[in-house]
Amino acid sequence: MKLSTIPCIALITVAAGMALAVSAQADSIPITYSLTGTGVVTGMTATTLSLSATASGSVLSGNPALNAAWNPVSYSDNSVLDLTTNLLNGTFSLVVPDGDTLFGNVSEDQTVPDTSPDGTGPFPQTLTFTGGTGEFAGATGSVSGTGFLGSTSFTVSGSGTLNAPAIPEPTPVALLLGGLALISVRLWRPKAKGCIRISSTVVGTALLTSQSHQIRRAPG
Repeated sequence: MKLSTIPCIALITVAAGMALAVSAQADSIPITYSLTGTGVVTGMTATTLSLSATASGSVLSGNPALNAAWNPVSYSDNSVLDLTTNLLNGTFSLVVPDGDTLFGNVSEDQTVPDTSPDGTGPFPQTLTFTGGTGEFAGATGSVSGTGFLGSTSFTVSGSGTLNAPAIPEPTPVALLLGGLALISVRLWRPKAKGCIRISSTVVGTALLTSQSHQIRRAPG
C-alpha cells in the first residue's frame, strides 16, 4: 500500500465512526397512559399492607405505527403500602402485544383513600422506567398521573416521557457499507479531495437519515 493512501484511510475511518455514532442516537418519546384494573391485599402487618394489582389500557405516542404495535397494554404491580405515611411503593411491568416488557418502580400517595370513610378517592401516581425487554431494553423515563380508587376497581391516567434505547437503523448501516465499498476502489487513486468527498457523503447521508427518523418518531 502506498504511503499516500494512509491519510485517506484515516479520514474515512473517522467519517465511518461519525456516521455510526449519529445513527445510534436514542429517541425521547412523549407518551400518555391510561389504565383500569383491580387490586388485592396479599399480606399485612401492623403497619403495612402488601398489594398486587392488574390492569389493562393504553400507552399512546404521537406515532400511529407505535400506537398500533403497543396497544392494548397489560399492567401488573406488586407494592407495599405504609399505613403510617399512606405512601405506596413497589415495582410494575407493562407488556405490549408482541411480549416486549417495560418495567420499573411505582409510587403513590394513598392519603385521601386511606382517610376517607368509604376507602375511596383520588391519588397521584408516578411510574419510573428502569428497563425492559426487546425494544424497551435499556429504557428510562417516567410518567405521572392521577388515579381514582373505587370500591372494587381503580383508574389512572397521565403523561410523561419514554427514553427509547439507541438502536441503529438498517438504512444508515447499509449506506455506510456501500460507502466503504466505494472507498476501497478510491484507494487506488489516492487524492485528498476524493477522500474528503467520500467522507462527507458518508457523514451527510447518516445525518439526513437520522433526522428523518427523528421526524417519524416525533408526535404530531
